[in-house]
Amino acid sequence: MCWRMALFWTLCVILSWCPLPLGITITVYNHCLDSGALGPSDVTTLSPIGVQQCIKHCLRDRGCLSISYWRRDLKCAVQRVKAGGTINLVADPTCFYIERADLPTAMAAACATSSCQGHCTPLSQGGIFCDTSGTTTFPEETPATTTTTTTTTPTTTTPPPTTTTPTTTTPTPTTTPSPTCPSNYHWDPSIPFCHRITTYPKATWPEARTACQTVGADLAIIDVSAKFSKILNDPDRPSTSHKHWMGAVFNTTTNTYYWIDGRDVGATFTSTYDLDDGEADTCLYWYHHSPQTREKECTDRHYAYVCEFRAGLY
Repeated sequence: MCWRMALFWTLCVILSWCPLPLGITITVYNHCLDSGALGPSDVTTLSPIGVQQCIKHCLRDRGCLSISYWRRDLKCAVQRVKAGGTINLVADPTCFYIERADLPTAMAAACATSSCQGHCTPLSQGGIFCDTSGTTTFPEETPATTTTTTTTTPTTTTPPPTTTTPTTTTPTPTTTPSPTCPSNYHWDPSIPFCHRITTYPKATWPEARTACQTVGADLAIIDVSAKFSKILNDPDRPSTSHKHWMGAVFNTTTNTYYWIDGRDVGATFTSTYDLDDGEADTCLYWYHHSPQTREKECTDRHYAYVCEFRAGLY
């Protein structure tokens, strides 16, 4: 019996006909997005990885619009574009394609930790993603009421008057849970900002983002001046390290930059840093002199980078 089961799963991997987990809808079978039409900032490739973890990575990235998954190779492509326009699907019997609208968002499980009361998604390479937008408030437990029946025998003795001493109840202090910021990151609760600078080895923007995601973090969203100051004065940043990738990439659909959490950087940010030369495969990086945000082709340079850990913080 054991050898038959082993043979079954071996053939599953080789032939790619293992049944999918329940609740997963495939948008198009035996096709995947044309990789030749994608730029480096359009896709993040993860391998080896299971299909459910591939989906969770896409759900974690608000810019993700689709995934391609190769079951034989256990390879996942998290794509920030979807089929349409100049981007086509190509036939591939080892691959299937799922658009974000078909992803089973209910895959995130409820968290029990006090620092994350929303929905947590375990990531394949460590760490969790905490979605606090779906926070569920549980009613306080009501203690059970115990009824005691007392049988009293009447007597002719008059009981002495009872003196009641008032009871003072001291409220229990509320403890705010500590944020989940790893010990090797720098934490500033006033911003809030949990970050770490990596100066070596230097990387392209896609490589830097993958390195951050490997530990459950992501490239830092440096959208306020206080974060710029933190990076400038970071004790882990050598004085010779001037350029660091951040979590923003150009969107060819809207012709503007957007943060990797899905937000447009906004007109004020764009005008402040004169970000008018964006084009496909252009990403933003932090610079130590004014202006502190600049543009560069995502794969043209190998820079240092800033990772930000956001799970369970805000």
